[in-house]
Amino acid sequence: MNRYRVTVDGRIYDVEIDDPHARPVTARLSGVAFSVDVEPAREEEDDGAIDEAPTPPEPTSSAAPAPAGGTAVGGPQAMTAPIPGVVAAVSVKPGQAVARGDELVTLDAMKMLNVIRSPWDGTVATVHVAMGSKVVQGEPLVTFVPT
Repeated sequence: MNRYRVTVDGRIYDVEIDDPHARPVTARLSGVAFSVDVEPAREEEDDGAIDEAPTPPEPTSSAAPAPAGGTAVGGPQAMTAPIPGVVAAVSVKPGQAVARGDELVTLDAMKMLNVIRSPWDGTVATVHVAMGSKVVQGEPLVTFVPT
């Protein structure tokens, strides 16, 4: 578990990140878990007013490690389980085009349904899970090629 200090609207928070490679990232603040999207800061919006936490590296394919400094452009990307659970629904199939924010998989964890959404635009290459299968945190759910 990694710890980060972030400032939001002038308030400082210490957060814990379970798995910085998962998408979405699960962050804990005062013991409460939040599902968050992490993106690199845009240079044109940087006015120095916000202290940003280090950006976790982009997720990589389970087939090959990413080169130093980031992931291969256009290479397959694995969307991993942010938490352990049981697959309640699979909303995509191989070959399907997805947009950022589209629903990929729904996990049932501790009697709560957690919708896992695409962090990129792309095409689904492989669906690694089926409805009813049990997954552990970090296990690949869907692999796709971002556009």
